[in-house]
Amino acid sequence: MAISYQEQADLTCPSCGADFTAAIWLILDAQEQPAAVDDLRRGVLNMVSCPHCTSSGPAGAPLLFHDAQARRVIFAGSPGAAEHAVRDQARDLHAILVGSIPEEQRRPYLADVDIAQDVEGVAHLLRRMDRRRSAAPAPTPTPDSRLPTPEPAPPLLLAVQELLEAGSPEDLDRVLAQHPLLLAPATDLTLAQLADVAVEQRAYAIAESLQQARRLLAQMGGTLTDLSAPDAEVPTHTLSDQALQAFMQAQSGAELLDAVRAHPLLLHPEVDGLLAERIDQALDEGHDRLASALEERREALAELRVARAVEVVAAPDDQPNPQEPTLEEAIEALLIADGEEAMVEVIDLYPVLLEEVATQALWQFASEARVGGDEELARYAIECREMLRRVREELGD
Repeated sequence: MAISYQEQADLTCPSCGADFTAAIWLILDAQEQPAAVDDLRRGVLNMVSCPHCTSSGPAGAPLLFHDAQARRVIFAGSPGAAEHAVRDQARDLHAILVGSIPEEQRRPYLADVDIAQDVEGVAHLLRRMDRRRSAAPAPTPTPDSRLPTPEPAPPLLLAVQELLEAGSPEDLDRVLAQHPLLLAPATDLTLAQLADVAVEQRAYAIAESLQQARRLLAQMGGTLTDLSAPDAEVPTHTLSDQALQAFMQAQSGAELLDAVRAHPLLLHPEVDGLLAERIDQALDEGHDRLASALEERREALAELRVARAVEVVAAPDDQPNPQEPTLEEAIEALLIADGEEAMVEVIDLYPVLLEEVATQALWQFASEARVGGDEELARYAIECREMLRRVREELGD
């Protein structure tokens, strides 16, 4: 059974507006289609030409590249597609790829999918693989070279295994420090794909373990992909993933109040607009129950916001309501502190840093920094979080 997959796509010429069909590659196997792989290297794969006006350009299709010899799988979604659409494309194409490979020939590398920005990104990774191959020295034959060697498990699966075996918050911190790829933006997508493949192969225990890893990463500051709103006008930090999760888990007025105390930014007026957009998004995607739950909590949050405003207005002038330093100010002061002595002074000035909410906020900050590509800042935030944890333990003793 062929691994590569090509289909006739219905396209519309952006120049003349005429409709036409063209053959495009959706799954490309390096060993089956060397000529098409050369086209990929040269940047002309899936370039189509309009038969009516001869205009040419990229087809804008997703691509899944497979190289069994290099043990590599690379995916690029359709340019400009929504995140949920790209996720569906990756899941469907990966399922076709795995299904086309005989079960006895499936290897662990199939589960480790690299994500490229576009088809040119796939070509860039392919050219890098070529350079590594040309620079690698030829292996020296040995008497035992004919014996097969066990293939190492992909790093992501090893990291997930350690994540699931972690028995305490300290163990989780250690695992995430050793395996930063768990917080990479593509990790949740990859784990979702693997879980889908496991279900298709009736490996339900593995699928549940992968979903458990996704939930755990989401709870610890990972990306809530199903509720993302990339076009929201409110800055990301005004409604963090942890704040949204606490907001959604509140089942009573008291729990909602606890969520607001832990995440004061929920009372920001612009959050109401952001929640309204997420409700519309849920309705558009057919998630009526999610939209209803969001609307109920949005109304309760609006009532709480009004009540807080009335309390501030009604406060007597002789009993001022001073603004305490915010958690964001405390974390900013901690991150810019130069040396341990300066950090101690910051902790004395901002005792909120010794509360659990501060460690959660530092975790969220590190996650957002890593997503933004600032690995150094993310590592420093994790170090500060670990330092605060040690201080809390010493004070507890």
